[in-house]
Amino acid sequence: MKLFFSFLLFFLCFHSISQRKKEIFAPEVFDSTQFLYEFDMKYLGKSTNVDPNYRYVLEWLVELLEKNPSWTVLTRGHVCCGPSEKVSKKRACKAYKALLKMGVAKDRISYKGFSDTKPIIFPEKTEEDAQTNRRVDFVITK
Repeated sequence: MKLFFSFLLFFLCFHSISQRKKEIFAPEVFDSTQFLYEFDMKYLGKSTNVDPNYRYVLEWLVELLEKNPSWTVLTRGHVCCGPSEKVSKKRACKAYKALLKMGVAKDRISYKGFSDTKPIIFPEKTEEDAQTNRRVDFVITK
């Protein structure tokens, strides 16, 4: 009987964890008014600073917003290799502030950290996989 309850507890825990992974790592689906901007910005390690080499990503985004005055942007921060809400939020916030400095109106942009809940590659098997997941990306709403 004890073995049965141990097995049942293990099964319920395992099922719960695997179900959560399916929910967290399910492919993203946007509604018809949203799309993912084609460029993102990558980060090294736990860095949160916007790399000047990605300035073109922000400039093109600003240009796109100028041409489409009704569009808004959600700046999303991501990390690899395990949860880190703080780092993901800082990345998103710094990109958001850079867009503000470039002239985007505050009411047209927002930011949020997603920690490691929206990886591009899962599971991460190499450093390149981790590098792909350490990013800031942009969801545009028409």
